[in-house]
Amino acid sequence: MRKDFDLDRIGKRMPYKTPEGCFDEMEANIWSRLHTGQYAPPGRKARRPGIILGVMAAAACAALVLLLRTAAPETQDDGLTEVEQAFADLSTEDQAYMLDFYMDDIFMNE
Repeated sequence: MRKDFDLDRIGKRMPYKTPEGCFDEMEANIWSRLHTGQYAPPGRKARRPGIILGVMAAAACAALVLLLRTAAPETQDDGLTEVEQAFADLSTEDQAYMLDFYMDDIFMNE
């Protein structure tokens, strides 16, 4: 590589050329498209399907939750049925002992 490279020798000329009035014509074309409605800002059209899809997904989730809730059998379990079943499975002597024991409990009788 040459060591005597000088940036000042390059100058400040443009590396490309455009025809006369190119940018003015481009601006006029853009304004005419905006006024006639042929041009929509980027993202505006892309946002609508996203919003619609989001609303549809939320509605589908809500419908799924409602369907699962109505399809599930309603069991009202307060825990006492298991205790009553366990007490019924005991022998009569054990049942009598437990009833005697809990009748004497000071915390249960208050």
